[in-house]
Amino acid sequence: MSFLFLQAAASGIVTGCVYALVALSLVIVYKSTDVVNFAGGELLMLGGYLGLLALIYFELSYPVMVIAVIAAMYVVGALFERITLGTVRGRRYSKNAEADLVPVVVATIGLGYLLKGAVRVVPYTEEVRRLPPLLSGPPIFVGDVILQQQDVAIIAATVVIMLALTIFFGWTRIGKALRATSQNPRAAALIGIPVKSMRMIAWGLAASLAGIAGILLSPKLLMTPDMGNVVMLAFAAAIIGGFSSLVGCVVGGVILGVVQNFIGILFSPQAMSVTPFFVIMLILVLRPQGLFGELAFKKV
Repeated sequence: MSFLFLQAAASGIVTGCVYALVALSLVIVYKSTDVVNFAGGELLMLGGYLGLLALIYFELSYPVMVIAVIAAMYVVGALFERITLGTVRGRRYSKNAEADLVPVVVATIGLGYLLKGAVRVVPYTEEVRRLPPLLSGPPIFVGDVILQQQDVAIIAATVVIMLALTIFFGWTRIGKALRATSQNPRAAALIGIPVKSMRMIAWGLAASLAGIAGILLSPKLLMTPDMGNVVMLAFAAAIIGGFSSLVGCVVGGVILGVVQNFIGILFSPQAMSVTPFFVIMLILVLRPQGLFGELAFKKV
C-alpha cells in the first residue's frame, strides 16, 4: 500500500506540473493586464497541434519544432491582443473601469471557441493522436517509484519556467513595466512605459507558455480539439496557490494533482473529477486569497 501511495504521489506531481504550466500562462496575463484569460486551454491545444504539424508534415527536428511553436504561439497571442483586445479596450462601455473588463473577458472566451472551431475543420484532427515525447527511453527508478523520462522533462520544465518568470517579473525592467501597466495603465503611460506594447508582450509570453504546455502534455494525453478543457484544472491550481503568485501556481498544481490521485485510491476514480472543485471551495472558505496570495488578490 505504501508503494501505491508513493507512486500516486509521483504521478500527481507530474500531473500537477502540467496544471501549473497552464496556470502560469493564466497568471502572466493576469499579473500584466488584470484580465483572466479563458482561452488558455485552447492555446495549449493549438500548441500541441502545431507541434504535431511541424514534426509530421514539415519534418522538423524536435528542438526546431519547439522553437517554431513558441514563436508561432507568441505571434498568435500578440496579434490577438493588438487586433481584438486593442479594439475592445478602445471603446468605453461605461464609466466603471472594472465593468469595461467584461467585454475583454468575453473576447477571450470567443478566442477559445474560434481556435477550437478552426482546429476541427483541419483534415485529420478528428482522429485521436499523440505527440512523440520530448524525451524517450527506459523509465527512471527513484527507489520503488517509476517515472518516465517525459515526466522528468515536465517537472524540470515547470521548475525552470517558474524560476525564470519569477526573475523576469521581479528583477527585469520589462517585467516591472508589465506589472506597472496592470496596476495603473495611465500612470505607467505618463512615466513613458509603452502600455500597448507591454500588453502585447504579456499575451505573447502567455501564449508561448501555453504552447510549451501543449507540447509537454500531448505525449501523455490523447490529442483532440477538446483537450483544452484542462484549463479548468489550471484555474483550480491558480486559485489554490493564489492567482497572483507564480510560485503559488506550481504549488497549487502539485497539491491538486497529488490530492486527486489519493482520492482516486482511497475512494474511487470517479471521485477524482469532483476533487478540484471540492479543494477550491475549501480554499475559498479557509483562505480566499490562496496559499501564497495577498488579501483581495493583490499582486505581489
